[in-house]
Amino acid sequence: MGDQKIMSKKTLYGTAAASVVLAAASLIYSPSSAQNVKQSNDTAAVVQAANWADHVKITVDADAKTFRFQSNGIPDHGFAEQYLIPSDPNDQPFADKPLEFFDVQNSADYFKETEIDATITTQPVYSDTSTDTSLGRIGVALSGAQIFNDYENPDRSVVAIDDQVVHDHVAFLDNCNGHTLVDGTNYHYHGIPVCIAEAAAQAGQHSRMIGVLADGFPVYGNNDVGGIVVVNDDLDACSGHSGPTPEFPEGIYHYHLTADEAPYMIDCYHGEVDVAANNGPGGGGAAPDFAAVADQLGITEAELVGALGDTRPPDFAAAAQALGVSEADLRAAMPAPGQ
Repeated sequence: MGDQKIMSKKTLYGTAAASVVLAAASLIYSPSSAQNVKQSNDTAAVVQAANWADHVKITVDADAKTFRFQSNGIPDHGFAEQYLIPSDPNDQPFADKPLEFFDVQNSADYFKETEIDATITTQPVYSDTSTDTSLGRIGVALSGAQIFNDYENPDRSVVAIDDQVVHDHVAFLDNCNGHTLVDGTNYHYHGIPVCIAEAAAQAGQHSRMIGVLADGFPVYGNNDVGGIVVVNDDLDACSGHSGPTPEFPEGIYHYHLTADEAPYMIDCYHGEVDVAANNGPGGGGAAPDFAAVADQLGITEAELVGALGDTRPPDFAAAAQALGVSEADLRAAMPAPGQ
C-alpha cells in the first residue's frame, strides 16, 4: 500500500484516555441549558472548510443541499504494524480467546483500500424519533476512514471496545480505536478516534469536529464547552445534545463519542436518515445477499426477508421459527458480522 504510515506502538492502546478537567471549565454551562441556544443546521460551509485528509475529496452540492465524501478508506494517521484477526468472526466475544484463535497480520500486507463514496445532507433535520444505527458505515471521519457503531454483531451484544484483546503486544483494536473487517477492507472506528481527536484538541476547549454522521449532524470527541469531559449520562440516548461547538458557535445538535463506558460510539441517529442509502457499496454495511441465504436454507427470498422484518438487529429466534429452520442454521447462513 505504498506510503501508508505505521503508528508507533508507544502510543496508548484501546479507549481514549479521559481528558483533564481544567479549572477554567467551571463556566456556567450545562447540556440542558444548551437546548436554548440559537441553532443553524446548515453545515455546508463547515463541511467545505473542515480539515479533511489530503486524499479525501469533498464536493458540496448547494442545489441538492448535500456533500459527497470520496476516499480510498485508508486513514491518514496510519495504523499499527500488526493486528489480531479472528479466525472465526462468528465465535464472539473475542476477549477470552487465546492467541491461537487469531491470525496475526501485518497491516502493510493485509490492509486493502476500500472505495468510499457517500452522499450526506448539509441540512440535517432533528427527529424526535430515533433510528438505530446498523453494522457498517454510520458516518465518515476527517481522516478518510469510516465510523461504525459500537457493535461487532447484529445482536448488539458484543461491544468492540469492551472486547479488546492484546496478545504479545498485538491488539484487536489499534491506538485509534480502529481496525479493518476480517478481510482487511473497510478500516473503521468503534470509539473515539484518538489520532484525530488528540491532534486537534486544545486544552480547556470543546472538542473539534472529527466527522459527520450519516444523518448530517457533526461528531465530536468527549470534551464539551470549557473542556468539560462528557460522559454518557450527560447525553441523550443517541449520545448527542444541542449546544455550541467550535464550528457552530450558535449551536447545533451534535454527537459526542465517550470513553467512560458503552456506548462509546453512536448507537442511534436523532436526525432524519435514509439508512439504506448510507449503507451502500464500500460502507461495510451493505444488505446481505438474501437470495443466496434463502437458497442455502431452502426457502424463498421473499420468505426470508418477511421473517427478518425491518427491525435491526432482527429477532433471529422469531425469524427461524417462522421459517421452520433452526436459529443456528439461520445465523450460520447469514453473512459473518463485520468485525
